[in-house]
Amino acid sequence: MGNVVRFPINVLVSDYGVTHFIETGYGKGVSCKAAVAYGFTKALSCEIYPALHQKALQNDKISVALSDSIDFLNSAEITSTLAEKRCLIFLDAHYPGADFHYEDYKSSKWDKEIKLPLLEELALLQGRCDNSVVIIDDCRIYLDELEVYDGPMGEIAENDFANKQKFIELLQGFNATHDVYLLPHDTGYAVLWPKRWGDNVLVPYILPGDPTAKFKLSAGVTGTTSMSINRRLQDARFTSRWLTGYGLDIGGGNDSIGIYQSLFPLIKAVTLYDLPQGDAQYLYNVPDNAFDFVYSAHCLEHMVDPEVALNSWFRVLKKNGYMILTIPDEDMYEQGVWPSTFNYDHKHTFTIFKRESWSPVSINVLELLRKIDGAFEIQKIELLNQSYLTNVSRVDQTRTPYAESGIEIVIKKVG
Repeated sequence: MGNVVRFPINVLVSDYGVTHFIETGYGKGVSCKAAVAYGFTKALSCEIYPALHQKALQNDKISVALSDSIDFLNSAEITSTLAEKRCLIFLDAHYPGADFHYEDYKSSKWDKEIKLPLLEELALLQGRCDNSVVIIDDCRIYLDELEVYDGPMGEIAENDFANKQKFIELLQGFNATHDVYLLPHDTGYAVLWPKRWGDNVLVPYILPGDPTAKFKLSAGVTGTTSMSINRRLQDARFTSRWLTGYGLDIGGGNDSIGIYQSLFPLIKAVTLYDLPQGDAQYLYNVPDNAFDFVYSAHCLEHMVDPEVALNSWFRVLKKNGYMILTIPDEDMYEQGVWPSTFNYDHKHTFTIFKRESWSPVSINVLELLRKIDGAFEIQKIELLNQSYLTNVSRVDQTRTPYAESGIEIVIKKVG
């Protein structure tokens, strides 16, 4: 069961003049209420299950018909709305009452066409929604090979894999007017974006618990996170306070803290944010105040503007959440040479604090933290030099199993 809040639907109102939200299954009204909260002029929905319809919110902003989705989409009100307004259509009608435990998903009380009306809904909308965007929920019902975040259908509910090809053909029927995107989030979405509107901006948010990567342990020294694990397990603050709940690992790649989740029993899930997920400097597709902790190891030095990046990372952190960062120390990592000879993509060097630095791109950590836009408390700043070798020839010691060669910062968001 998906939800429109997975998407930045407020942008449709502010930037594309969308005014009306049309939904084919009210349920408990989460999507309708969200649409109104995000600025839609009107939310029009239907609910076939009487017990749910009786509890539906009805006012000047939200109208819910006691109807199946086919009669609803054929109604005069919906026909005129689609013809005259820019709309967001959310197709979410299936299994009457089952999502809220009124009925069993496999109940024989309803005909299959009532339980799974999406194919007929799509056929009805072709040629009628050229100036509207469509989001289709629960695509895994039809697409058995679509890998989705919530996993395969299983035996809980009735599927319609037999009509997979018909579903695909119906989606292709919109190709003249819409660009079609299949997405793995939740139980699988299809987004039909009007071609006349330009590039699609309805990119799903990355939310806590999203399995954006499959974590795999690799042999050798994959990064400074792997080096840090034994040290952090000796410090109860990491296991009982800082690395707890739902985390976002920014730039973790093949050395994500998620690989080691089982060693930190209070972590519920780690979501990786790396190049495939977007621009780590801005985290455009991550909502505010979403994650219990934000973790990043040796990523900030790759950002074009560390101040902008740090504020973006702070933005997505929940109140009372923790940000745990490590960055290379300029003297232990770059070792007096710029541009970097150990990583060509480094754009800045860091020091906890110096009045003057040899590096032309040096950033003082204490000064950088002062530029965070919000209230926070410093929990820890440490120079990780406990096993750094000073009597060896110049080499990148982070490629060895012993020297983190960095600065560790932990802050708590309090505002």
